[in-house]
Amino acid sequence: MEDEQTRLDLSNQVEASLLEAMLQEDGIPYFMRSYQDRAYGRLWQFQSGWGYVETPTRYASGVRALLELIRRNKTHDS
Repeated sequence: MEDEQTRLDLSNQVEASLLEAMLQEDGIPYFMRSYQDRAYGRLWQFQSGWGYVETPTRYASGVRALLELIRRNKTHDS
């Protein structure tokens, strides 16, 4: 039986890239998808955010913590 997946929304490309690097470094399985569409450009991204990351539910709290760390550091850098 496959693991249940948890989906977390991503706000932008920078957030997605940083999270991806952290997940790869920690060896956490994930699938990341952008909402960008060739036909509509970034129309869906403006409405829905950049995209999302899916991870097995057993990793979700760790991925959520990494995402919150990225977001917290972004606001402190501004």
